[in-house]
Amino acid sequence: MNWLLTSGLLAMVSFLLGWGMIRRERLFEFPFLVGVMTFSFIIPQVPGLAEDHFLADGAFNRTVAFSIACLFMCWLGWRKNAKPLRFMNVQFDEFRLLVAALMLSLCGAYFYFQLSRLPGDMTIAVQMTGAPVVYIFFGRFLSYGLAIAVLCMARRFTWMSFLIVCFDLVFYLDRIVVTGKRAEAVEMFAIFALAYYFYRGWLLRRAVVLAVVVLGTLLMNSMGDYRAITQANDAPVWNKVREIDVVGNAMTLLTQGGPEMRNAILRMDSTQSTLQFDFGAFHWNRLVFNYVPAQLFGEDFKQSFMLDVPMLDRGYDPILGTTETGMADAFASFWYFGTLKFLLLSYLVRRIWVTAKSGMFAGQITYILSIVPAMHAVSHQTDWVMVVWVHMAMFLVPALLIALVPARPERPQPRSLPRAVAI
Repeated sequence: MNWLLTSGLLAMVSFLLGWGMIRRERLFEFPFLVGVMTFSFIIPQVPGLAEDHFLADGAFNRTVAFSIACLFMCWLGWRKNAKPLRFMNVQFDEFRLLVAALMLSLCGAYFYFQLSRLPGDMTIAVQMTGAPVVYIFFGRFLSYGLAIAVLCMARRFTWMSFLIVCFDLVFYLDRIVVTGKRAEAVEMFAIFALAYYFYRGWLLRRAVVLAVVVLGTLLMNSMGDYRAITQANDAPVWNKVREIDVVGNAMTLLTQGGPEMRNAILRMDSTQSTLQFDFGAFHWNRLVFNYVPAQLFGEDFKQSFMLDVPMLDRGYDPILGTTETGMADAFASFWYFGTLKFLLLSYLVRRIWVTAKSGMFAGQITYILSIVPAMHAVSHQTDWVMVVWVHMAMFLVPALLIALVPARPERPQPRSLPRAVAI
């Protein structure tokens, strides 16, 4: 039964990948990207666990079957008749957008610079607390500045947008190379690929995408070794990096199983044995954790906002730095009905995608900045995209309001709008 369900999971992932490959436009859409994330992060961890006799009876089957259902919901929620979000139908002044991008970039660059000055053992492959958390929180402004500038540059090249992009890439690439951040690397690629798709209609070649997926799957399983090198030396030492056994690491993962899926199996088995659920309190607690700073208000004040959730099994002790997957927190919230989390997420992201496709700048930047955390609902936790949306509402929206062009009374308009004003 274990291998039958493993084959079913592989078939579901193959379906999502094939669905995306049929039409090149779908390579930017959520179901295909979820398939990519599952193929590269989840699938290699499963075969080794299928032969693990130390797992409780039925625990492996339950987790894999639930994962298949969650992936199906990601596809089912991508409705064809979804409509654009009307509140995003606003216009912006291009010059003021670039001014906002510059201000966000400068602010974010300052915090990225402060983060880069910290020793590697405080920022690489560890659970960060204190100052590094603050630096990352406000360093996110750099992503907003880069996304705005790239969208403006894709629409119409200007030296101002080009220089902002070059400035931002210095800090982005430093964080990717020095700390080995996969999410930042994927996000940087998504910003450029989506911006030039929205304004120039550029599409990726299927062969290139397949090659990147396969290569990324191999490299992903060696990121722990890469981070260990950069942590010890505060920078990559390329002689040691070349010595990493990429193929050997992949084969070890296939035969022994991965820690993330093991965490998911143990967490879901614990939930099934107690039948105690948090009913979504997990998401509220994550918001409190991210947006109520204990450094300012104290730990007791922060804990007073937390909701009670079921205690984890005493024997559950995940390896530091590993995740539980979004399937585990979905199951812990609503049992098998937790698959509806993925249905709702897919539907919301679909609405944003349709808005972006209709030419609305607000929808385009929202989709660009949402798609990577939405993908991480499978590999990490379902709250990632929600936390990002709250951060955008707090900081990106006020910046965009500076560039907002007030709506005017309805009147006949010429067919071509002035090139300098609206995006």
